[in-house]
Amino acid sequence: MKYLKASIELKKLIEQTNELCLKKNCPVLKERNFIVLKSDGGEQHEIKMKEFSNEFLQTTLEENKNSKAFVFTDLAATMVKDQKLTYFLYKGYHCEIEKGLVWFQPINEETSEPYGELQFSNLEENVFYSVLAPDFEESTSNAMETDEQIEGGKSIVFIIGNLNEERLLHDIQRLIFDTVNNVQKHQGLRFKIVLNITKFNGEPTADFLKKLDLIKEYTHTSIQSEYSNCEFVFDLEM
Repeated sequence: MKYLKASIELKKLIEQTNELCLKKNCPVLKERNFIVLKSDGGEQHEIKMKEFSNEFLQTTLEENKNSKAFVFTDLAATMVKDQKLTYFLYKGYHCEIEKGLVWFQPINEETSEPYGELQFSNLEENVFYSVLAPDFEESTSNAMETDEQIEGGKSIVFIIGNLNEERLLHDIQRLIFDTVNNVQKHQGLRFKIVLNITKFNGEPTADFLKKLDLIKEYTHTSIQSEYSNCEFVFDLEM
């Protein structure tokens, strides 16, 4: 269940970085580029970015070999419906997760005061950590919208299966992570996500069932509380 726990840890690190960035730069912009790095022992520290580049980030990680996650900041602007949107940008990566998280905080350009809430932007490949996945072919996965009527939302079923139990458990967690983040772009909608899970070529083992129950419990308690517009249903095909 490391994957899901890491996802919550990374989201919280981005939220903490946002609070720190606003504190540093409101009402006067002082430091647009810095890193918040978390070690495998849980310690966090700030690193000023002498150069805004991937090379500097790679060097920082090489100098901090016990890091498990980090977030770096930037200041950006774009045009939205003919209006300029200025925002602090946060990109976060974790050694247990194959994709990075990109969030942004809209601000007042003159005072750096927050305008609205911290918002999810997108997922991107994690090019900073070598994330180990089970050495087996990825699970098959298909998604479709169901006919179930959800007031103010949608019902989606993901059909996922594999011969290898370790790989299947990994891919279930990865699917949950990808899904909860992608639907954050639709905060006005509720999503019921049905996971239709199949262990190919035989019955699942007792160990698999135990680990799946732990994933299910963590999803219902921790994941759904962090991503409140998602509800998960686990449907194991026996």
